[in-house]
Amino acid sequence: MKEREKIMLIAGGSDLAGSEIDGTDDSFYNRDHSFGNLLANKLGYRPLNIALTGATNSSVMRSVIEWFSSQYNPEEMDVFVLLGWTESTRMEIPWSKPTAWDAYNKYANWFSNSAVEYLRVNAGWTGIYEEEMIAIGNCHEIMGKYGNFLELQSANFVLTMQYFLNQMKIPYLMCNTLHMFSPLSVGTRQLKFYLTKFNKKRYIKFLDNSESFYTKYKNLGYKNPKAKYWHHGEEPHQLYADVLCKFIGDNKCLSLDG
Repeated sequence: MKEREKIMLIAGGSDLAGSEIDGTDDSFYNRDHSFGNLLANKLGYRPLNIALTGATNSSVMRSVIEWFSSQYNPEEMDVFVLLGWTESTRMEIPWSKPTAWDAYNKYANWFSNSAVEYLRVNAGWTGIYEEEMIAIGNCHEIMGKYGNFLELQSANFVLTMQYFLNQMKIPYLMCNTLHMFSPLSVGTRQLKFYLTKFNKKRYIKFLDNSESFYTKYKNLGYKNPKAKYWHHGEEPHQLYADVLCKFIGDNKCLSLDG
């Protein structure tokens, strides 16, 4: 019987894609030197990096489900999933025309076809043409007024992935790359319901925003002179790969019993 190939499926946003390590948004070099790919190499897995720049938590979740639906072969693949959540307040909405996320992510190992069906919105982008600017403006109003609702949505995405991967019998690890749950929201009964259901042995320090990848190394003084936006250089990626590797070992995440 043919031995199954060990694959680490790496899903998330620009931090998982290693954006701007070399000063560009996306490249083979960036992905090869991202903390996800470095972690895969440390653990003896082939990295399969499907992270997309500009991703939202809903698109991250959907990309994993889509990959398993169309690409997964349990007879040939031994898969471990590394899933990095991005800002909880980012939004995406169904869009009337295809968006250009494939053009911005040419170096992904696999591209989620559903990505082009949505308009993604973060706090730092106002749009280009009128229809887009109006839609983004409306979303920004929601993001500003109802951040706690968007955090609840992200908590739903976490549990969806947790239950999906458990059902598929796929070991995994989740981490935060940016702000996920605010201290005020954590105390609400609505969010508490979800937080008590998270598997703490497979989701590293999910309540501590200071431990999210970008914030952790920003607070430690790391700066990337090549970056135009908010992305780290090579050393923080190397350091975080070590952090995740230790967490995986301590919590036996590679095993289904972990």
